[in-house]
Amino acid sequence: MRMYNPEWEAIKDFDYTAKVKDLQFDLVGMEIPADHGAALHEEIARLLPWLREIPEAGIHPVHGAPSGRNANLVINRRVKLVLRLPVDRLEAAGELVGKTIDPGAGPLGIGALKEKTLTPYATLYSHFVVLGPVEEAAFLDEASRRLDELGIQAGMIPGKRREMHTPNGVIGGYSLMLHDVSLMQSLTLQEIGLGLHRGYGCGIFIPHKSIKEVPIG
Repeated sequence: MRMYNPEWEAIKDFDYTAKVKDLQFDLVGMEIPADHGAALHEEIARLLPWLREIPEAGIHPVHGAPSGRNANLVINRRVKLVLRLPVDRLEAAGELVGKTIDPGAGPLGIGALKEKTLTPYATLYSHFVVLGPVEEAAFLDEASRRLDELGIQAGMIPGKRREMHTPNGVIGGYSLMLHDVSLMQSLTLQEIGLGLHRGYGCGIFIPHKSIKEVPIG
């Protein structure tokens, strides 16, 4: 028996005109480097040059299982390539279907796509947020300051310290969970993200169902 959830009832009745959506593509291949943010962005931007001109456009990190042999992740049929884009760019991004990319661990085929509307949820999670400071206390202070500038109130739970290699050097930050976010503020934060390097998969927030445990993978 499904339990009543007042948050889901609020979502069902929420009136929202989408400005940004996620575009999910099937991804066919064997492996992708675990540290793939910058390389994946370069491959996608090679096919969609306009991506570099849209700072709010994001490419979600690809989540696969560690290969156990090297610093790669294994791609299975459930793994998707997901772009978060303004709605007026969704059609243009469809040009990726049928193309092949190689972020560094062999070719990956880009398959069928579908659109997904952002979901307003009171708890949000980002795999990797880059704000400049690398010490946790300073990172949280900066996150709080930026959220205040956006008029967003939320509780914060930092997670795993992360690093990523980019053409301009190594960047560092943390995974971050935000909780007790209002529905409209949740959508705002998902639309614009937080911090730097959206194209590398940083600062992109997705709904999370619990604050009991911050994901560390």
